[in-house]
Amino acid sequence: MQENRTLARPYAQAAFERAREEGGLAAWSEALAFLSAVVADPDMRRVISDPRIGRQRLQELLFNLGGARFSPSFQNFIKVLTAARRLGISTAIARLFEQHRADAVNVAHAEIATAYALDAAEEARIGNAMQKRLGKQVLIKQRIDHSLIGGAVVRVGDTVYDVSLKGGLNQLANLFNWK
Repeated sequence: MQENRTLARPYAQAAFERAREEGGLAAWSEALAFLSAVVADPDMRRVISDPRIGRQRLQELLFNLGGARFSPSFQNFIKVLTAARRLGISTAIARLFEQHRADAVNVAHAEIATAYALDAAEEARIGNAMQKRLGKQVLIKQRIDHSLIGGAVVRVGDTVYDVSLKGGLNQLANLFNWK
């Protein structure tokens, strides 16, 4: 997975710069999401990995599937990915593109994992704290993880804030194992 991120990074950066030049961040975002959904399909994965299917035919298939959502410059991007045999990292490219896009508009996406659903006031309190800490508008997505017992794990990009009971118990266990 980390290897895919490393491979995807320059493609995502190039896609973001091109989309920004065109003033089409939303269109590229939609096109990348669609491409990654198509490439993630098991049947399509077999087609992509089939050596009997030429690059030109694969590109035509993708262009037909994408239709009008694939601009000429996005089609060129697909040609580059196809030539480099990098269609398989489309999901990682889309994810990194979205991170670039969020950074450009000063927004951070936070995932909060809790043992139980948060009410609106708790979510707002955590969101405000994260906004102060990051200096960005924070968009929150909640996820339930009953193994946490209590507390929360907040993930913003590559940074994780673990204030869960499970995390605290793990830290305590590590402390006792070291001495």
